[in-house]
Amino acid sequence: MSVPDEVAFVRAAQAGDPAGLGALLVQHRARLHAVAASMLGHGPQVEDAVHDTFLVALGSIGSLRDPAAARPWLLSIIRNVCRMQLRRPAELVTDPAELPPVPSGAVEDSIEQAVLRDWVWAALERLPESQRLVTVLRYFTRASTYDAIAEVCGIPIGTVRSRLNAARLKLADELLRTAAGTHSDAAVHQRRAADVGAVMADFERTGDRRGLREVFAPDLRFSLADRIPRQGLQDYASALASDFQDGISTRLINTVAGADLAVAEMWLDSPPDHPRHCPPAMTQVMFHNGHTTRRIVCYYAHQPPPEAFRRGRP
Repeated sequence: MSVPDEVAFVRAAQAGDPAGLGALLVQHRARLHAVAASMLGHGPQVEDAVHDTFLVALGSIGSLRDPAAARPWLLSIIRNVCRMQLRRPAELVTDPAELPPVPSGAVEDSIEQAVLRDWVWAALERLPESQRLVTVLRYFTRASTYDAIAEVCGIPIGTVRSRLNAARLKLADELLRTAAGTHSDAAVHQRRAADVGAVMADFERTGDRRGLREVFAPDLRFSLADRIPRQGLQDYASALASDFQDGISTRLINTVAGADLAVAEMWLDSPPDHPRHCPPAMTQVMFHNGHTTRRIVCYYAHQPPPEAFRRGRP
């Protein structure tokens, strides 16, 4: 690919045409793989780094000021991705004050670019549900460690790794294959998730359960912090109402949504006289049919140790 061709592809991608970015990444894929192998050694983590670079580039193409510098830009991204892999801590973050934000430059950062947003979600929807869920958790939420994903999905960590590897390969292929196509409006799903959030906020504020019937199935399946499987909207509403009456409140952090699942992340604030009443944060995955939520799976951040509260930390 000549420099003029690269410039044209970069400008097309920055204008919202995903085909340009797709062509650029195909051209440099082998070189990116070589750089990752030189830093990480040979193994599955190399392909992880290449596909993570693909996703970061997708979210940050607008920040490339010089279209002729696409090659060094991509190489700098993969080097940073590899460095992050090398120093990524193995332990879960347990203090909500230390939970990282959703990474800058991730796919979600491109959500305001409608064409790219719809392209990404169209590709995600083509993944099997098991692969789509681990991908959404990994790239769009704070429940992104292998341990957290394993807990949400109820699977071993090794299965998380294998599903992510399969999902990365398929997602990259789907993004490239569908780059020139037309895609459904992903904002529709985001608006539905916002509507569900509004219903939940109203229930927390007023205790009125009527709105819940509009967005949750009567036989809703769910589990809460005790991880006991339960079923029934009335039981779900009663459990939440009990927590709210005890003084627990929620603060929404982040919402992402697709055609059949949505993820809501929130802080959980315990009452001052019982600061360990509930876990400090929650990632909630809601499976729906486009109209009503039929199943809820939750991941709760680990409680900080008791001495953290004696130091005055939340």
